[in-house]
Amino acid sequence: MFLSRRQFLKVTAGTVAAVAVADNVLALTALQPVIEVGNPLGDYPDRSWERVYHDQYRYDSSFTWVCSPNDTHACRVRAFVRNGVVMRVEQNYDHQTYEDLYGNRGTFAHNPRMCLKGFTFHRRVYGPYRLKGPLMRKGWKEWMDAGSPELTSETKRKYKFDSRFLDDMLRVSWDTAFTYAAKAMIIIATRYSGEAGARRLREQGYAPEMIEMMKGAGTRTFKHRAGMPVLGIIGKMGNTRMNGGVNALLDTWIRKVSPEQAQGGRYWSNYTWHGDQNPSHPWWCGAQGSDIDLSDMRFSKLNTSWGKNFVENKMPEAHWKLECIERGARVVVITPEYNPTAYRADYWMPLRPASDGAIFLGAMKIIVDENMHDTDFLKGYTDSPILVRTDTLQFLDPRDVVADYKFPDFSKSYSGRVQSLKPAQVERLGGMMVWDLNKKQAVPLHREQVGWHYQNSGIDAALTGTYRVKLLNGREIDAMPVWQMYLVHFQDYDLDTVHQICRTPKDLLVRWARDSGSIKPAAIHNGEGTNHYFHMTINSRGAAMVLIVTGNVGKFGTGQHTWAGNYKAGCWTATPWSGAGLAVHTGEDPFNITLDPNAHGKEIKTASYYYGEEVGYWNHGDTALIVSTPKYGRKVFTGKTHMPTPSKFRWVVNVNVVNNAKHHYDMVRNVDPNIETLITQDIEMTSDVNHNDIAFAANTWMEFTYPEMTITVSNPWVQIWKGGIRPLYDTRNDLDTFAGVASKLSDMTGDKRMRDYFKFVYENRVDVYAQRMLDASSTFYGYSADVMLKSEKGWMVMVRTYPRTPFWEETNESKPMWTRTGRYENYRTEPEAIEYGENFISHREGTEATPYLPNAIMTSNPYVRPDDYGIPITAQHHDDKTVRNIKLPWQEIKRHANPLWEKGYQFYCVTPKTRHRVHSQWSVNDWVQIYESNFGDPYRMDKRTPGVGEHQLHINPQAAKDRGINDGDYVYVDGNPVDRPYRGWKPSDPYYKVARLMIRAKYNPAYPYHVTMAKHAPYVATPKSVKGHETRPDGRAIAVDTGYQSNFRYGAQQSFTRNWLMPMHQTDSLPGKHAIAWKFKWGYQVDHHAINTVPKECLIRITKAEDGGIGARGPWEPVRTGFTPGQENEFMIKWLKGEHIKIKV
Repeated sequence: MFLSRRQFLKVTAGTVAAVAVADNVLALTALQPVIEVGNPLGDYPDRSWERVYHDQYRYDSSFTWVCSPNDTHACRVRAFVRNGVVMRVEQNYDHQTYEDLYGNRGTFAHNPRMCLKGFTFHRRVYGPYRLKGPLMRKGWKEWMDAGSPELTSETKRKYKFDSRFLDDMLRVSWDTAFTYAAKAMIIIATRYSGEAGARRLREQGYAPEMIEMMKGAGTRTFKHRAGMPVLGIIGKMGNTRMNGGVNALLDTWIRKVSPEQAQGGRYWSNYTWHGDQNPSHPWWCGAQGSDIDLSDMRFSKLNTSWGKNFVENKMPEAHWKLECIERGARVVVITPEYNPTAYRADYWMPLRPASDGAIFLGAMKIIVDENMHDTDFLKGYTDSPILVRTDTLQFLDPRDVVADYKFPDFSKSYSGRVQSLKPAQVERLGGMMVWDLNKKQAVPLHREQVGWHYQNSGIDAALTGTYRVKLLNGREIDAMPVWQMYLVHFQDYDLDTVHQICRTPKDLLVRWARDSGSIKPAAIHNGEGTNHYFHMTINSRGAAMVLIVTGNVGKFGTGQHTWAGNYKAGCWTATPWSGAGLAVHTGEDPFNITLDPNAHGKEIKTASYYYGEEVGYWNHGDTALIVSTPKYGRKVFTGKTHMPTPSKFRWVVNVNVVNNAKHHYDMVRNVDPNIETLITQDIEMTSDVNHNDIAFAANTWMEFTYPEMTITVSNPWVQIWKGGIRPLYDTRNDLDTFAGVASKLSDMTGDKRMRDYFKFVYENRVDVYAQRMLDASSTFYGYSADVMLKSEKGWMVMVRTYPRTPFWEETNESKPMWTRTGRYENYRTEPEAIEYGENFISHREGTEATPYLPNAIMTSNPYVRPDDYGIPITAQHHDDKTVRNIKLPWQEIKRHANPLWEKGYQFYCVTPKTRHRVHSQWSVNDWVQIYESNFGDPYRMDKRTPGVGEHQLHINPQAAKDRGINDGDYVYVDGNPVDRPYRGWKPSDPYYKVARLMIRAKYNPAYPYHVTMAKHAPYVATPKSVKGHETRPDGRAIAVDTGYQSNFRYGAQQSFTRNWLMPMHQTDSLPGKHAIAWKFKWGYQVDHHAINTVPKECLIRITKAEDGGIGARGPWEPVRTGFTPGQENEFMIKWLKGEHIKIKV
């Protein structure tokens, strides 16, 4: 950094002034000469300096609170208060006191817990970006005052629905905000109810299937999102309570229908929308997710991190992984880049992005060829011995073979008593048969014949062979065990082919396969990053298969687990004996409200009037996946259980949904103008606030005035806390906003039940809702909300094992899985899976992120029979590529080039979460901006910097040099020009300048040549932030009216992404466990077997925009030092090689 003489004088003048007004005693202390001590053992040194130090750390009081962002940790930390102001936050070191009702306790090993986010949170609380009260968009208020006319092109333009980002935000009272929100709900629900509403929607171009899904109710156009609600299950889930309860009452008032016909709104997802759910888990284990308390890592002897940077992203929990090394485990990392976790590993396996499935299939071939699979486990616990008909590719059903076959009566066994399967559901699951080597014939096998029950059955099921079976209709068909079919399938995945696909060194492919086949217990942990590719479903089924066939599931230290998102609402588990679990809060029957504060949770009557919906459909242009195919004409790929409805009203809490949306600028420009009311509530001036109609200002975790509750996926604690400081501004708790609007609706409709539904909010007895949830959950039954709150500590989620281990009962106690067969499953019989060519686990190329033929299936297996729907191999529309299923051997696939690659879009861009932020939270915290990139500068010497820091794109040095890009230069990053940064863009459009991403390039040799990285979801550039950047003397990218601070000069990380609707995520036929109850469900459930967002499914082009040096002149200054990656001078090269070290023998 260079200072001019003028700048130097300014800085020194400020320093002198600061000293002049300092405390006299402090000044004298600073000026005292150094005290000389002859013998430090004989003379005690002067300690007067400690007075200053102690004064800095003096505090009046302290309190604990939970730092509860969506990072899966929920650290309880301590804030220190002086004069009513939080001065600092520290780790609390008290996890050894956490306990449960049985006397089990936590251990010191969990200490300490807190990262940079908790450490800096008070800087957000007191920061300049806080919302200080409710806001309302000027044009929207005028539209409401004008009678809310229907949105035509003219009215959208007049009231700025098509340019919300340019409108003024007005400060309004809470009463005004509640009143207008309630009026909007009545107007919009009325407008779109009945046949008149359906006609309007048809005229607007919505698909008939979407309109039919509304069931005549305008409230079905309401989209409510409780943002990561487990982070604050009482307040955040108040949005869901509002959605199902008050909306249902509103529907009956508008349509004059009975409670049985009433409809609430749609519940927008979180876990799947974020790409946090591993979409394979419902397929191979039937559960929403497989994850452990991370302390379980201590048990592993082979710990594979697959696309998961544990060291960077699991800060309070990362030590568990390192501790497995201390206990003799072998650690392997599978990632494209050499990341911080990789250099702690025994070996790192680089790969081409999204080619992961080939690695696992190659490992399977080696495991099988070298006889390292566990035959007994395959027969007793997996679908491997089950016979598959070679004609239909379905399981051989005993009803087709055995005369008068009847399914067993499971009413008094585990399937009926615990899994709640009824006879009709058992029939829907279907039957299965195996070839008994003892009887030399096909015999029925039922879902409870697993583990020792299978061993005691007397059946010895064949794993190999092809068998002729006669059906009751007289036909003879061939049937093969699943395992035999896979032996055929594995032949495509020889070592040479796998190496060509994934580019991982051959020796490492063999080494990992042999380690996986010989080391127990073994586990594979993936992060959300791998979920963000289109074909994660099939890739992760491959990862699970490696562990299943070696018996590495259901035991401590084993399993295929995922790490992303506090999704586990199922911890408030519903059982027949305890009650409805979470539903006593989110789904209390609004027509049968329990107003007794002392009522036990089991007494609460529940009914679900809302229905889930995936945010991904809104992100796809507010439409389902419907494609015009050459073979079948119009074909609907979205299952009926998944079908979205038109979006006309949106209310989100605790989430920056527009900012974080893939294809952000398309949503703002082309989709949201059709939505009549947008409401958000948050603590800061976010991008969402700048694009919404009403913004409710919320209290922070430190300011909550009544109890809140949370759990997490990576440790075993449930916690209740309150704030410890008074709210700074005119802000409210989350639950207050829903109660406020419900009260206004009650006044307007005359239905007092709308107010009664939030009775305990008005009475400041929110603890009643907390106690009911504890009462009604098997995992918390017996806990007292009051005791938990006053204890200021966490309490254990009461499950059978510590650490929590998925499928422990199924593997160790031979209980059936939550799958079709009751076993771990590697083969799929769902009609959709067969049609899409995914009945087997295969490698598939991405729909966009590939240099080869998009979406091709790599196999020659005759039992993979996909339908291509007649879509030609040259088709380039994103939906055509999404649904086209072409099966080819590898040599054919690699002959076909992706046209986008040929046009110069030759970089993958991985978009992981950052260790400094959580999604977009903390994006404008000053310390975080400085720390997060190589371009943090509190002095902002380069006025082009949007704030005190800015975002960066990591790029391989040679790849950058080949394109004339120097380290630190600004570059343009462009996605597929067909639709990015938004549909209909033109170079002459002023909004295109706002939307096109300009970002700093940072050399990073850890990334392969064609792989770049930009961290996920910083604050996007808006027209107002761009105007601020271009017109303010200091160049800050800040909106002059709202004070919104962008992390970019232009564009955003979401400029080059788009939404994809994966067909395998939209089936109606997949069975599995209900997310929050002990029962089966089929097809869709919110956050469970649903559209998974895939932002890494993209290719980008990178071109130089400006020099990196100050004022766009010359290179970025650190490059001149010779010490930066890719620009090393001779001294640095020698230092890196260790040649400056001289060893004397």
